[in-house]
Parts: sequence; structure tokens; C-alpha cells
Amino acid sequence: MRNRCVGLVSYGVAAALALSLSACAAKAPGRSKPAPDYDETPVPTVPPGTPTPEPTAAPLPTRPIGQNVKPRKGEAVGPVVTFLGAARADGSPAQPESVDKNGVPTYLSAVGSGFMLVIEAKPGANGFGPGRNVFSYVPGDPSKRPDLLVESDRDLGDGNPAVCDRRRPNLGGIPGIKPANFAETQRISDALNDFACRFETFIESESSCTLAANGEYSFRNKDSTTQFCMIVARAWAFPVGETTLTVRLRDTEGNLGPPAQLRIRRPPEPKPAAKQQKKPQKPASK
Repeated sequence: MRNRCVGLVSYGVAAALALSLSACAAKAPGRSKPAPDYDETPVPTVPPGTPTPEPTAAPLPTRPIGQNVKPRKGEAVGPVVTFLGAARADGSPAQPESVDKNGVPTYLSAVGSGFMLVIEAKPGANGFGPGRNVFSYVPGDPSKRPDLLVESDRDLGDGNPAVCDRRRPNLGGIPGIKPANFAETQRISDALNDFACRFETFIESESSCTLAANGEYSFRNKDSTTQFCMIVARAWAFPVGETTLTVRLRDTEGNLGPPAQLRIRRPPEPKPAAKQQKKPQKPASK
């Protein structure tokens, strides 16, 4: 009887254990199946086109580099004057009344002022550009002078020897040098500085002081690389008669170019007509 109870107990325990395990197995979550591996479909691509080359910037215009040319005796290798003449106050062209056999023009001015003097130049035989300095003055040092060298053979205005007296209240004229002489003396260097300091410098044709026939700003000569302009004011007006200007330029290395000349003719002012005295009328006869 005892063995039978033990067997029943053992069987009961085993059954209970089996039921317990079944219940745990039912509660336990099932293991998920691994997701199948999928191959990624490759995205179609467009083959790269030929790269467009970047535009190449146009090279800036350059001027020829000069070289030290040793001048022969009597030869000037510095800047060449390409234009020397007059223009109206608004920059429009003025025509000379005559040009002599040497190519020297003569311009007519009724009052000797109120117009512009225009000087243009280009590099000379050595290729160096015209210097742009219009004032280089040191009292007592005649070697100091501008790159633009202009002389008049007669006094302009009152001919005051003061240097660069071009502004109020000290307005003055320009002393003359006759005959034309570029010797290195203090008097000549003073006169050269006094004349040149009244000019303005232009290095771009489109920003010059002169107008072309179409009304656009332009150098008077297409070969010019530098332009100098001066308004002739009453304080340094040309005198009555004929006045000759002589011009030379130095390049950036100090070499002188050949001279050029210009004449300004101012006619005498007309004399006022004498007032005619009225003759007394005779009384009418009776």
C-alpha cells in the first residue's frame, strides 16, 4: 500500500512538473524568425558629362618694358610728343589757323585765355613711358624739375617769377625763357615748375580732357599713352602777338625726348571807335 502511494505521489509530482513546464512554454514568447536578406537594387546613375572648362580671363593689356638704349650724340630716346595743340574749354577740338613747313601749328585766340593747352606723348626709342610728375621743386636745387618741360618765349600774364602761384589769393603768371633753353639753372627750373604745375595728367583715353568728334572723351592721338591738359586762365593769359611754346618730356628713367613746338597768336584788341561830335545845326533861314 505504501509503495502504491509513493508511486502515486511520484506520478503526481511528475504530472505537475509537466503541466508547469507546458504552462511556461505557452507563456514564453516564440522566437522570431530572422528576416530574409534582400539585395538592394542599385540606383541607376547618369554617367558624368565632360566638365565644362572655366572661362579664361582675358589678359590685361601691358605696355612694352623699356630698355636702356644708349643714345647716340644728339639723339633723344625719351618720350615722343604725339599731339601738341589747343582745345576749347569744354574739351572739343580746336583747329589751328595754319601749320608751317616744320609741322608747327599756330592757334588763334582772341583774348589769350579761356582755352586748353593739350600735350600728349608715347614712349620713345627706349620704350620707357612718359613720366607723370608735374611738380618737383626744391628751392636752391636746379636739378629738381618736372617730367613735363614747357617753356614760353614770352611772359604769360604778369610773368611773376613766384613758383606755382596758380591759386588765389596769390595768382600770378609764368616767366618766359627766350630763346628756348633747358639748361640746368635755378631760373629755368623755377619757370619749368611754374608752368608744369598748372597741368593735369590723364593716363586713360576714356577719361581724358578732350572730346572726339562723336562727343566721347578720347586722346587726340590714338598712339598716345599719357595726356597733360591745362586751362589757360586770365592770370596767365597769352600776350598780344605771337608766342611760341617749346615742349619736351622725360621718361620714367629721366631720359629726355625730342622737342615739339606750338604757337599761339593773339591779335591786337580793336581800338574803340572815336565818338564823332555832332556839328551844330544852322538855324533855319526865315
